[in-house]
Amino acid sequence: MAEQQKDKWEKADVILKPVGGLLTALAVACAGFFGSRYLERSQAADTNSRVYAELMSKREEADSNLRKDMFNSIIGTFLSKDSKKVLRPEQKVLNLELLAYNFHESLDLGPLFKHVYTEMVGQKLPGVEQYLDRLKRAAGEVKTKQIAALQDAGGKIDGQVDLDALDEANRSTADTPIVIPPAIEGTLRIDSRSGEDRRSSLIREFTLETLFADREKKEVKVKLEVRTRQSGGSSEGAEPEILSWVFWVGYFDFPMIDNVRLSHGERCAIVLKTFEASSAQLTLVYFPGSRASLKEKPFYDEVIDLLQTRRDSGGSHSK
Repeated sequence: MAEQQKDKWEKADVILKPVGGLLTALAVACAGFFGSRYLERSQAADTNSRVYAELMSKREEADSNLRKDMFNSIIGTFLSKDSKKVLRPEQKVLNLELLAYNFHESLDLGPLFKHVYTEMVGQKLPGVEQYLDRLKRAAGEVKTKQIAALQDAGGKIDGQVDLDALDEANRSTADTPIVIPPAIEGTLRIDSRSGEDRRSSLIREFTLETLFADREKKEVKVKLEVRTRQSGGSSEGAEPEILSWVFWVGYFDFPMIDNVRLSHGERCAIVLKTFEASSAQLTLVYFPGSRASLKEKPFYDEVIDLLQTRRDSGGSHSK
């Protein structure tokens, strides 16, 4: 009986040994096949990512070179000292339109707009009105784009000025002066996109008064007052911080460039949208400094304050 049991185990061993070797070889082959497939897919993904990054880098480099060449070519026409290369009005307007549509986020084009506009008005050339309209249309489109980008991160308030009433108030010699109501009054705040922080608890109350209108230059002299207070925490109920500025606003002032610095790295700008015979439309835009023009570098204390705020916010959320 024991001999028969032993014979069975010997037979099973003889049969299973090659089967076990076959299964082992098959397992090794499968592991090698699927492992190589995984490595191939991983290498292909890495290669695609590298190629995509190289293509994007070359594309950005080519775009930067094209923009640089375009800028040098256009701006050179305005700065050229060669009297033989005096541009016709149509060329000036076209070049200024190209600059405005392609470089308005990084360049202060206001002085160039004002120079070309004043030059054309003074020359009184035939058909000059159409060129002036093109300048105003280009400036208006740029301001509309910038307002849309800025208000998305903050907010805006629209207002209107009665120019006839403003002129009458300035001409008045009565003992009781004529009071012109503020063109803009309202409260705005910037909500944090990454949770509550000190900046999101700030509430700013804006008041914009119009002081004088220059109809020839199409500019308005304004007084901006900003009252800042905290909406919560230990500072709630404290006296608000009140700051005011007096300045001129023209049709060729762009909000990303021409803006007022506020505390905690924030900005606000006054935009003259229209200047008609009897009225003018103004817009106040309130936005974080990160949306300002590339030429508007943040101050050192603003960067430190922003980093401190984010660190405090992150610490409070981790508890």
